[in-house]
Formats: sequence, structure tokens, C-alpha cells
Amino acid sequence: MKIKLLWILMGSILVLHGCTTSTSQKINFTASASRDQKVGSEEIITSQKKHFVWLGPYTEFKLAKDKTIFMVGVKNCGKAPITLKCDNISVTFKEDSVKGDIKEIRLQSLDDFLKDFREEYDDSEKKYIKSKLESIQLDAESSSSAVSDSDSLGDKVKDLKTRIETMRAQNQVIRERLPEFYLKSQTIKPDDNYSGIVVCDTRTMNDKAEGNLQFAVSVDGEVYKFVFKRKINK
Repeated sequence: MKIKLLWILMGSILVLHGCTTSTSQKINFTASASRDQKVGSEEIITSQKKHFVWLGPYTEFKLAKDKTIFMVGVKNCGKAPITLKCDNISVTFKEDSVKGDIKEIRLQSLDDFLKDFREEYDDSEKKYIKSKLESIQLDAESSSSAVSDSDSLGDKVKDLKTRIETMRAQNQVIRERLPEFYLKSQTIKPDDNYSGIVVCDTRTMNDKAEGNLQFAVSVDGEVYKFVFKRKINK
């Protein structure tokens, strides 16, 4: 429920200024499961050995440029506590067009991600305001009735101010609550489970590259491998 709440808040912000963050291409991730794995809804792959591990992409919301968000979860099926942390996870990318070339992908820390998120939000807000003010100005220049159109323009400016205040408030909520969802070092007791998001910093990748994004999650001495096919829809 916490993860879903986070995405609802993020979606509210992007609805308000979605046009400022849109891109000409969309990146899709398709699960490529092995025979002993299962694929559920939203391309989530589950794998079970001594423990139950699942991993899936969150591509609906682009929070920071050139980042890919995944959620990883572990259920302790053993009789002793186990530990999950970012150091247990490694990510590589094997590009289709480059034979044998495997690039290591860094997982971004919470502090670095929040910094990028804040900078991109500020940039998006400026673009949103500029676009709306230009639209209001065009309406004013094309108006024929000074009195009625003046009232209408005043309402538009007031609405813009309200939208900006809402965007800023929701953005602040996300920044305050994001640490709750970010994967952190966690001891998981028997029969308990834990999940959190990880952010893959893909700035070193060609943004048009297609291939396999490969995860290796080490849990209690075993390695759980997950593969997702990265495709670009233009």
C-alpha cells in the first residue's frame, strides 16, 4: 500500500505538468524469465530458492532524467534472519547491437536521487509556468471584450497560482516520504518480507540502446538473477 500511495502522489504532480516532462520516445521493459521463474502483472518476475524474491520495473513515472526505477522484495522462507541491502544487488546492461559489451549500471543513493529529482522538478515547474503565461498572454492579445475577458484572464492567473501551489505541496510530500520507500539495509525475520525501490542510474548508457538489463540479487548465500528486455517505442 505504501508503494501505491507513493505512485499516486507522483502521478498527481505529473498530471499537472505532464507536458513538460514528456519525451519523444518511451522505454519499455519486458520480463524475460527463466524456466523456474514466474512473471506476474506489471512484468514482475518472481524467483524461489531458499527464499522468495521478486523484482519488477516502475516505468509509469519518470522522476529524474535517465533513471530507471525498480522494486525488489524478499520473503524470508528460512528459519533464521537474513539481510537485504543495496550492496546485495548488482545491475548490468548488455546492448543488443554491441557483441560482448556488458556495462555496469550504478544504483543511485537516496541523497543523489533527491538532488536530481529536485533539480528536474524546478526545471519542469519553470517550463510549465512559462508555457501557461504565454498562453494567457495570447488570450489577452486576442481578446475583444476588455471587461469580460479581463475577468476571464484573472481567473486563469488565479487557477495557475493554485496549480503551482498544489504541485509544490505534493512535491514536498514526495521528498519527505521517499526515504520510506527507498531500499535500505534491512534484517528480515523468518516468514517476514521486505521490499523497496532501487534507482538505476543509466546516464552512462546510450538513451536509444536496446538490450537486456540484468539484475543479480544475493540473498543468504544464493544469487537470484532477473533479466528485463529494454525496448524503445518511438
